[in-house]
Amino acid sequence: MVKPKYELVGTRCGRRTFICTALAKGIPPSVVMKWTGHSDYKAMKPYIDIADEVKSEYMKQFDE
Repeated sequence: MVKPKYELVGTRCGRRTFICTALAKGIPPSVVMKWTGHSDYKAMKPYIDIADEVKSEYMKQFDE
């Protein structure tokens, strides 16, 4: 049986994807924190690290 994606993905996954995507697109962490209700930078650090890795991968395209 085929299920719609919204039945397979929970709110935590959606929230995490939103945060990582916003940071990878260059939206400042302070803005994302206000949108998501994070109260301190320490809580955002794991997401920022992921976004930095994504940006680093894109920068490698300039090496080619």
